[in-house]
Formats: sequence, structure tokens, C-alpha cells
Amino acid sequence: MDDVQKFKERSSEKMPVPIQENSFLATIERLASRPDIDPDKIKQFMDMQERILDRNAKQAFNIDMMNAQREMPIVPTDANNQQTNSKYSLYKTILKKAKPIYTNYGFSIMFYEGFDSVEGGKWPPIPDGEIRTFADVMHREGHTKTVYIDMPTDDKGIKGSVNKTLPHAKKSSISYSRGALVCMVFNISTGQDDDDGNAAGTPVEYITLDQQTEINDFFDVLYTDNGKKFLKWLGAESVDTIPIKDYKKAIDSLKDIKAERKKPKREPGDES
Repeated sequence: MDDVQKFKERSSEKMPVPIQENSFLATIERLASRPDIDPDKIKQFMDMQERILDRNAKQAFNIDMMNAQREMPIVPTDANNQQTNSKYSLYKTILKKAKPIYTNYGFSIMFYEGFDSVEGGKWPPIPDGEIRTFADVMHREGHTKTVYIDMPTDDKGIKGSVNKTLPHAKKSSISYSRGALVCMVFNISTGQDDDDGNAAGTPVEYITLDQQTEINDFFDVLYTDNGKKFLKWLGAESVDTIPIKDYKKAIDSLKDIKAERKKPKREPGDES
């Protein structure tokens, strides 16, 4: 094959088209190099481009938010509020269920403690005795939405007595606030939101600490498995999730079991 033939074959091949990495910046550079272009025109062009990028970022944010919310599960309750005898979902449980989904759709969340704005700023004043937690909900396309929640400092029980140190109380309030914000942003339902099985939406009340201790004392005497079989029969996951309505049933049954086990065993040949 001579050199002329080689040249013809190379010329007939489809050569790759070079990709311009940033056509917008290249356009701006070309306009700026022209002495007859008004600088205000360049600024208007840049402002228009910024509005287009911002609109596209918001649109991508909304589409991925819709898809992420579609996959969000109902998060189960896994902690008991001893003061109100009610169940709630721990922040780590909410995060375990939600984070793999929202990060898959390009979201990330940054939390920080906030302060109210002064002199008529953007945020209203923080109520006395409460802390404000902010969340920046960031998306991979560049749009960010900021939300916040005010939460009382969790240092007192239901009767008003102090039950935590201030650092512990603040940490508890921030943790609860983070969980609440994640649920608000991604429209996540937790167990305490579900009223199925509760009369007219009345929350389930659970046995008190003293009642839990009483039942655990029976378990220590009667069982070697911490009462797992008994709890399964009762339909409760743990002692602190026994509804108050089932307390009498549980105690009466445990007393009967204890009394039955106290009866002497009969040996073969004993008279009846």
C-alpha cells in the first residue's frame, strides 16, 4: 500500500470531535475580548445563565426528592419515654433506614445549632428555654434548602424535676431534633405517627418503671430466658412495651405460674 492510499484511508475515518469543557466560559471569554461589547451586556448574560442553572438545580432537587420519598419506609419505634410511657424512634434508627435512600438520590444533610436573626432578619426569635437546630438539605446538582426546628431543652421530667445535666439534656434535644428534621424533610412516618389499633387515635400507654421492675422480678425467679416466651405470649417485644391495659393480665398469669411451681411434685406411689 503506497502513501497516497494510506492517506485516503485515514481521511475517510471518522475523527473524534473535541469536546469543549465549558462552552459558557468560552463564550464569555470571546465576548470579553471584543472591544465593542458593553460590559453590562456581559453581566446580563451571566445573570441569565445563573438563573437557568439555578432553575435546573431546583428542578433536579424536586424530582429526586419525590423519588426518595417514594422509597422511604415507615420507621419503627424502638425507644420508650419513661416519663410519658410512650414509644418513639431513635435518631440512629431513622438514619439507618433513611440515609441509604436519600444519599442514593444525591442528598446530604448538614446540621448545626442556630441563632435567631437580629434587627428583623430572616429567622424569628428562639423561644425561651429552647434550642434551634438547622439542617441544610444539599443536593448534588447544587440546590440547597434550609429548614429548622425549635426544641425545649430535655433536662426535666414530666413533673418538672431535673433529670439530666445540661450537656446531656442539650445533646438529647439535638439528637431528637435531627431525627425530627429528617422525618420532616423526607416525609417519613414513624411508629408513633401510626394510630392503627388505638381507639380514636389515643396513644398507647405502657407500664410504669415500678411495674416493669415488678414483672422483671417475676422473670428472675420463673424464667432463664428473661421471660422471652412469656412476652411473646403477651404480644410484647420487651417489658417496657407491655401496654398498661395488659398489666393485670400479665401479673395474674405470673402469680399463677409461680403458685403452680411451688406445688410439691408427687412421687410414684404417693396416695392421692
